[in-house]
Amino acid sequence: MEHNETKAMAFAQEATLGQPGSIKNVAEYLLAEGSGIGSQTMAQIAAHTYVSKPTLVRFAKMAGYAGWTAYRHDFLVAAREAERERTRLAKVDVNRPFEGGSSGKQVAEALARIQHFAADEIKRSVNPNELEQSARSIMDAQNVLFLGVMHNRYRGKIFSLDLALMGVRCQVPAPDEANPLAARLNEGDCVVVVSYSGDIRHQPLDLVPHLRKRNVTVVAITNSRQNSLSSLASHTLSFDAHEHLHEKIGTFYSGACTSIVLDLLQASCLALSYEPSIVKRQQILKEAGDHIPRDFSRL
Repeated sequence: MEHNETKAMAFAQEATLGQPGSIKNVAEYLLAEGSGIGSQTMAQIAAHTYVSKPTLVRFAKMAGYAGWTAYRHDFLVAAREAERERTRLAKVDVNRPFEGGSSGKQVAEALARIQHFAADEIKRSVNPNELEQSARSIMDAQNVLFLGVMHNRYRGKIFSLDLALMGVRCQVPAPDEANPLAARLNEGDCVVVVSYSGDIRHQPLDLVPHLRKRNVTVVAITNSRQNSLSSLASHTLSFDAHEHLHEKIGTFYSGACTSIVLDLLQASCLALSYEPSIVKRQQILKEAGDHIPRDFSRL
């Protein structure tokens, strides 16, 4: 990296320690998002950090730049290089884990590396206290709702099934079914929201602000502690963003991270009510009898 690019990253790191609130907020957001800011406008970054555009300009000038555009360019170069180095050391490319014409063995090895990398990321980044508090919120809730779109909604269905076997009912609505279910939630209820980007502008994630106003506990699973979703959440289970919006060929990394976090969350719920949950599981499986496959009933 060139000196200016190193300077851009170094200023953000230093600003998290000794700068006033708004400048510190911007620095923390940049470091959390890394190269992810490449797909965000100045207005979006200002909104996510709760500052004005002039504050971003002031941030850039404090770093020794003429304006935000110049600072953003150098920070992006530095962030991408740091991410490349990190994934190089892990011997994994989350955006292009394999190329066209790769053999089955090469694909299998590439995805195994991503799974291992994702597991290490979760172990490093998920806060154990947040995990336990999230699990308690689910177990103490009168009603539990899961909100996610596309792949995440189907991951939610697996999560919901795991909870059901513990006697906890978790509903996973389609986007057009979420409004009436969310309208019934109040204080004492819990909603688990999964979004890699943390963008809550679209259905059904746009329900989060309304749910928070009604004191519903929001457990967020996302790629950063500094985005629209995490800023509203009661508890956040986050992991670093490594996938690039336009460069990736699949969601292998984010999907692996999300699935691992959901497994962690379900297991933490089980740990809080271990014996009763095991008894409940056995009872449910016994009552289901021939309505479920034998291989599942042996679990």
